[in-house]
Amino acid sequence: MHVYYCKKCKQDSASPICEHCGMQIASLRQNERFKWCHIRTPLGDTPTLLGALKLLALSVIGLLLAIFLGELIVSPDKKNAMMIISASGLLPWSLILFAVCAAAILLVLGLRGQEELHFVLDSRGAHLQVWISPTRIKCLTRFVAFDRYNLSQAPDGNLRMLVDEQHLLWNDVSRCEIRRHAGRIDLYRPGSFRFMSLYPEVEEMQSIEAYLQQNMKHLAR
Repeated sequence: MHVYYCKKCKQDSASPICEHCGMQIASLRQNERFKWCHIRTPLGDTPTLLGALKLLALSVIGLLLAIFLGELIVSPDKKNAMMIISASGLLPWSLILFAVCAAAILLVLGLRGQEELHFVLDSRGAHLQVWISPTRIKCLTRFVAFDRYNLSQAPDGNLRMLVDEQHLLWNDVSRCEIRRHAGRIDLYRPGSFRFMSLYPEVEEMQSIEAYLQQNMKHLAR
């Protein structure tokens, strides 16, 4: 949703004339923003799933390299370093470890259930809040404490809980990848993996692309 923020009322308005106080909103470019909600299931989200499996694969490969280098340094016979990888059964056990950990990741993602992603894009940057309908299992799989005092009431009357919050300033964005077919925009920070993924509404995709280009002119240099 494309809105303008009225600093006087501290509320959003769909038009430059505030719908609440009737005053003209000053500095339209500074107070212009997009906000929307995207509901997803982590197990069915391809970037989340592939990212977790990629991290697991890198961890297993790193473990094998550490064992190989350790044996290469410690053992007087350098052939033992190759033997420990090929003949000791370490490689098959590594594959079994990968399979078991991958199954555990799928189980954890499946137990997380649905989550609501609330996005806000303003003149400062991109902001994300993740809300869930809390249960102890859902909180446990996200490594957050289930606290009744942190619950709030959603507009539909159901209880919800904020489990994650991210903020990314436009000047901190080092790369922006627009994936129109997937309906996703990936934002990266310097020297890091994908930091935030935006899931815009289909009808607002072009408007949000133009808004991002307007606020991330440093990427075009």
